[in-house]
Order: sequence, then C-alpha cells, then structure tokens
Amino acid sequence: MDTITYRARIDKTQIGFLNSNVESYEGIAVVRTLHAPSGIVELWISPGFEDLVNEIMNDIADEIGLQYLYKATQRLSS
Repeated sequence: MDTITYRARIDKTQIGFLNSNVESYEGIAVVRTLHAPSGIVELWISPGFEDLVNEIMNDIADEIGLQYLYKATQRLSS
C-alpha cells in the first residue's frame, strides 16, 4: 500500500500528544519523529484519509504548536 507523506514541525513537547491523537483513529496514519529536538515529524497517511488527517491537524494546530505542514515528495524516514 502506498502512503501519502506529510512533514510537520510542532512543539517538541507535543510529539507524544500528536502521536496519541493520530493513533486513536486506528489505521489512518503513522507518526514518525524525524528530529525530536526540533519537533520535526513525518506522517504516513493511508490512501483515502488525507483530508481527515488535515482536518485533525488543523483542529489541534494551536495545541501542538504547529509551525508548518506540507505534503512531501518523498519519505525521509523508514
């Protein structure tokens, strides 16, 4: 299954919170931490769930200190 990759920068203290939120929607995405000290994460989104993940990220943006979110052309983590 091909996934859609997004990259984001959030408050580093909120990485666990983001991961818990995404995991609560079983099967929609996986959160990978690329650089914890900077709060840079990657989201591997299952096909068909891109809009839902964007909605979730927008809903919790202030709470997680979202600085940016963009669709990546390739994964940086494995």
